Amino acid sequence: MSLTAYDEFVRTDGDELWDRLHQAHRRFAALLSVTPAKHPVPGSDWTAGAIAAHLLTVVQRYTQRDMTSAAGLSPDAAAISALNETELTRYADASVAEVLDLLWQELADLEQKFPRDADLHQTFPFHADQQVDVAGWLGNLIGEFLVHGRDVARSRGKTWLIGSRNAALALNLGIQAIPGFVSPDAPGDLKLEIRTPQTTPWVIDLADGVATSRAARNREPADVKVYVRTEPLLLNQYGRIGMPMMTVLGAVVIGGRRPWRLTRLGPSFQAP
Repeated sequence: MSLTAYDEFVRTDGDELWDRLHQAHRRFAALLSVTPAKHPVPGSDWTAGAIAAHLLTVVQRYTQRDMTSAAGLSPDAAAISALNETELTRYADASVAEVLDLLWQELADLEQKFPRDADLHQTFPFHADQQVDVAGWLGNLIGEFLVHGRDVARSRGKTWLIGSRNAALALNLGIQAIPGFVSPDAPGDLKLEIRTPQTTPWVIDLADGVATSRAARNREPADVKVYVRTEPLLLNQYGRIGMPMMTVLGAVVIGGRRPWRLTRLGPSFQAP
């Protein structure tokens, strides 16, 4: 079960989403345009050129298919990696410059499809039989450009900032879709309340192998309540840092009836 239409993880509007998306894309394109296509990216099976092509194929999932249909999406988390690799083969012989040119065109098409005055609460099918609203879809692209851009920048010894507001917008999709990513090996029930400086207090409630994701109610009990900044939370969602580093970066348990259940979080959900 995904979030209800009236639950907003992060409040935003079309102007903010598109302004931040264009800025993230420009930063990504500028970096990739001066990075050799075969430049290795530590921690990834992809080169810099493959990362550029991946971003193009992600945007094309918005622009080159019927968004109202689940066709072209993965039925579960395990199949997403295979889909990524299959889509990359389309651009195996393309140069980075060609890929970046296509990316500019696809984003222009996307802004026609989801203009700044689009209904941000309209939902469309996502992987794993989930529904995600337009704000989540656009926020996801901000995260894709910035997290993958960070990977390439770090591989070249460059500083790359994501920013707390960008991270909050980027987390929106994952928060909505997380019920579809419950692991079949989840170790047990977990009710987690997440608080950040940028977002609505939020509950992920996993019970009997089924998760819900929604805004927290006033004084609602939970197993664990955590306070965390959005940028470390986004990097954790992408598998770039683990819980120990999140703690170093300020994540802290602030309450809950069974705080020890926080150790169940990682094994409870599958990474795409």
